Amino acid sequence: MSNTCLEILNQAVEKLRSEGIDRPRTNAELLLGAVLNAQKIDLYLDRDRILTSPQIEKFNQLIQERISGKPLQYIIGSTEFFGLEFEVNQNVLIPRPETETLVETIIRHLENLPSPKIIDIGTGSGAIAISLAKTLKDPMVYATDVSKDALLVAKENAERRKVESHIEFLCGYLFEPLKNRKLEGSIDCVVSNPPYVSPEEFDQLPKEVRDYEPLLALKSDEEGTSFHKKIIEGSLDFLKKEGILALEVGLGQANKVAELVYDCTGFKNIEIKKDLGGIERIVVAWKA
Repeated sequence: MSNTCLEILNQAVEKLRSEGIDRPRTNAELLLGAVLNAQKIDLYLDRDRILTSPQIEKFNQLIQERISGKPLQYIIGSTEFFGLEFEVNQNVLIPRPETETLVETIIRHLENLPSPKIIDIGTGSGAIAISLAKTLKDPMVYATDVSKDALLVAKENAERRKVESHIEFLCGYLFEPLKNRKLEGSIDCVVSNPPYVSPEEFDQLPKEVRDYEPLLALKSDEEGTSFHKKIIEGSLDFLKKEGILALEVGLGQANKVAELVYDCTGFKNIEIKKDLGGIERIVVAWKA
């Protein structure tokens, strides 16, 4: 049996397909690319390349990890978000395409503002904070997370994207690390993609999410909105007048979260925005 690049790739595609893995060819291409340190196009341009036994062994190991349910992004150690590559591991949630709608919403409202100040609650991999720091004009982002391990990933991502001077990473629960820093009433935007999966929904999640992604970043209370409520209330101390609160919400939660903002008082012009899949995903409000 020949061990050419194309043959090994095609064998892996069939194996993944037989195991019910979604997008088997994309998975196989990315995993073989990781082993060979090659782009997708290189795998086909160099299709007759004979792989060594250690390369095949490593590739088969990665294929088995994928079949076992480990997310592709954790296996290769990176993912793309907002046109940027981010390192990810099991200490951080894998950034989702729907969260790009959250980033785009903020950029649309802050793009003409010089040196905006932003708070990102529960920064995880730093995807939101870094995307904003790369795009806006001379921003300062204060990014908090309760997980020290997550912040290590976020800091590394910020350094790789060369925006570390525009982001301060702080360890602690919600707004706690920001107190006594004289930021009250000075923030242009508070943004968060908080945990919003209810216990009942958590049990229904795909195995690769439920068993591998960090519980801290996923699971909330029975309704899935307890973190939203705390962030809504806490943001009022920090936002300046006309400052923006932007929150990502789970499926079916938009109206509930909008009600929480309304009940809190202190906000106006509450809006709900849909993601690219047509799901009500973002709740935005302005401080009155």
